[in-house]
Amino acid sequence: MSRNLLLMVALLLMCLQTRSGLSQDSSVAKPRQWALLIAAEDYAKAPKLQFTVNDVRRLRETLTKRGGMLESHILSLTDDGEKLADRPVKASIEAMLPAFLKKPGPQDSVVVYFSGHGFRDKDGKLYLAPLDIDPANAAATGVPIEWFRGLLDECPAAFKLLILDACHAGSEKGEDGPPSASAKDIGDSFKGAKGVVTIASSTAEEKSRIWEFKQQSLFSYWLNEGLKGHSDVNGDGEVNVDELYDYVYSRVGQTANVRFNSPQTPVRIIGSRVPGVPVVVKLIPQPLKQVLGDMAEQLSAAMEENQLNKVGVLEFTSLTPEGEVLGANFGSLGRYCGDELKQRLMDRSAGKFSVLDRVKMEKSLVAVNFKTKDLQSESSLRNLGKSAGNVTAIAAGMLQGRSGRIVTLRCSLKGVLGEKALGEVGGVALISESEWAQTGHSAEVKPEDRRPEIGAGNQLVRPVEEQVIDRLDARANEPHPMQNPNFPFRISINVNNEPRKPLLIGNDCYVMLRKGEKYEIWIENRSKQTVAMRLLVDGLNTLPEKEDDAKGIATYVIGKPVSLNEARHWVLDPEAPGALFNGIPTFTVRGFASETGEQGKTKRFTITDAEQSLAARQKYTDNIGLISAAFYTPGAGGKSRGAVGTAAGEEVQENLKERDDVSVGNLIASLHIRYVDEETFRTIQP
Repeated sequence: MSRNLLLMVALLLMCLQTRSGLSQDSSVAKPRQWALLIAAEDYAKAPKLQFTVNDVRRLRETLTKRGGMLESHILSLTDDGEKLADRPVKASIEAMLPAFLKKPGPQDSVVVYFSGHGFRDKDGKLYLAPLDIDPANAAATGVPIEWFRGLLDECPAAFKLLILDACHAGSEKGEDGPPSASAKDIGDSFKGAKGVVTIASSTAEEKSRIWEFKQQSLFSYWLNEGLKGHSDVNGDGEVNVDELYDYVYSRVGQTANVRFNSPQTPVRIIGSRVPGVPVVVKLIPQPLKQVLGDMAEQLSAAMEENQLNKVGVLEFTSLTPEGEVLGANFGSLGRYCGDELKQRLMDRSAGKFSVLDRVKMEKSLVAVNFKTKDLQSESSLRNLGKSAGNVTAIAAGMLQGRSGRIVTLRCSLKGVLGEKALGEVGGVALISESEWAQTGHSAEVKPEDRRPEIGAGNQLVRPVEEQVIDRLDARANEPHPMQNPNFPFRISINVNNEPRKPLLIGNDCYVMLRKGEKYEIWIENRSKQTVAMRLLVDGLNTLPEKEDDAKGIATYVIGKPVSLNEARHWVLDPEAPGALFNGIPTFTVRGFASETGEQGKTKRFTITDAEQSLAARQKYTDNIGLISAAFYTPGAGGKSRGAVGTAAGEEVQENLKERDDVSVGNLIASLHIRYVDEETFRTIQP
């Protein structure tokens, strides 16, 4: 089955599961998640360990912030516990665990994590090592594995994930005493345990490595990254136990071989009556920029481990029934994601690898006429690598799907010499209203859309931003706002001071532009109030964006791919001198501004190749052909600038006076105009 078909099936199932969940009886108890996290580090009589407390700290943060687990459903026993009862000593473990493991219900799941030593006594019996263990007398001072297994057997939860990180490398140096037990040895004791799946950090013959640079164990680091969402291969917003184990097995093995020149192989042991393929965490969506940053961190590690010296980053594709395309229902958001990922990779490269800049990448794509289908072709990737100056890897991202505010992303690091994927990362993002406005849909936000929905007990039914985006999605199926004579904003594309007549079809607006034409964007503000406007052409900001180079020196980038969430904005003040044209406040953007201020400079909008494919593109060399404007209520303060493939043409001087009294408030409208060539324009005429 192809990658695309697998992803489409997964996304369809995700939608069906969401719909079916709405019709379930609300009286049925929802499954809850629990976690028991134990880490012993500063042993008095056993070899001391490193970073086990940090492993638990980061795991707890991931389970709560990424997995939505309630703090009240987590019991942590670590060296830094405030009270003795919060520390991993024998008395605390034996007192706290029985009561805690009885709390989950029969529909619930439990994650049980232990990082520390394990020992055998002279009779071969196994013990977990609490902080106060005396290895010479493990029978009296250790926690019997047999007792611990009994607790898990009796725990009512349907699914119990036992994670063991034991037998740490280096801890045995210079130590005499009873033999330590590996994570695999301990895990074998849970064979057949009811509802228990065990993941052990290494085999019986291997050590669990410490990754000092990360200040975690190697196993626990990759476990944590998998739980953040990088292991969610099918993009359904959940990490199941198969996905987690496959990810940890692959990443731990790769890193151990490359960085430590020593094998480490995580092991899975499946008990009895495990229900299907249990879900470990349901991912809580994170801000888009954070997800892209997380992805860059993992791709950077993959670049280093595979000894790759140069990477090119592509615009993110969109998954459709016809396969992977560019744009589609995501407008210019894919271009922004690619550029943001590129920037984050550059920030993390630390001189260990280089990232091809956007201009060189685009020239290389043009030179080999690269298409989305070429991502599956070894020869096409090899040709692209040569054209781009011996690029050794390509980062190819995908926007897998969107449901309201939630967007699922994946990115594959592909070697240009035909290697299998060298790294797979992903996440679930929560987009803002402005990022929704970048998806190519046109709609107006009405005042009542922001009126909070109040439910039982005077509680907010859902976040207002989620409510607004749902209503915007509904209006995206309605006629383009400029078909409404009362809509307060108008955009026209003018060539030689003459407006080019638009063609309005459903929610889309098209204008025809010919190669070589210079055009201007005229914006009418009939709202009788000052508004802020962010304006992108082909996903590029029309105002210069500030960037700091590697030495911290600020420069301004012309036509930078940017999110509407952060783009510098224009101020449309109907009272500004000279704003009136034919009695209507009208503002003109003639090109990409290269400098702002009273002596501002603008590089004219010039058509190089008009768009031919309307919305979805197959070639990375095709132009987006999309003009995007987002209008906002004015906020207080905050400095603002300035009162088909489009290129920056001749430079002209004009007054782009800056104002510092108007910032960006709430989104009030999103408008998009698609520009196409003459032949395409004729074909879409009704």
